Amino acid sequence: MADACDSEVLLATIKHGVFSYGVATAVSYELSVQDVVVRGEGKVGPSCRAIVGKDLTAVCTFLVQPPQESGVAVADLVITCTLGNGNTRTHTLANMTTRGFAYEMNRESPPAMYRQSFVHVGDMDSGSDLATNVTIA
Repeated sequence: MADACDSEVLLATIKHGVFSYGVATAVSYELSVQDVVVRGEGKVGPSCRAIVGKDLTAVCTFLVQPPQESGVAVADLVITCTLGNGNTRTHTLANMTTRGFAYEMNRESPPAMYRQSFVHVGDMDSGSDLATNVTIA
């Protein structure tokens, strides 16, 4: 049975290589998979779903500038969170680079926020996504 105290309850830090994002408030990442449906002869349903592409993207939101320029050197994106039981969990997204940023300020809902976008660079193996691209420890 799952222990609720093993859940992540506090976003501690977000680092891209040696660059630290000031007062990280949110992060999300997604591994998307593109496949092609191959139908057997005379079949209408998918006989096979073959993976033809994968992409790993991430977005982090933070309070204190600056964001990074687009296309900086490839580095690991490391997200550290505190668990309900006081331990920590680290998510490492390998081989990421920046792809732009956004600034948002709403006078009715301060403070101002920055969002930095990331994309994976380099080959992705056909093996396990968690072993080759995303490590959660």
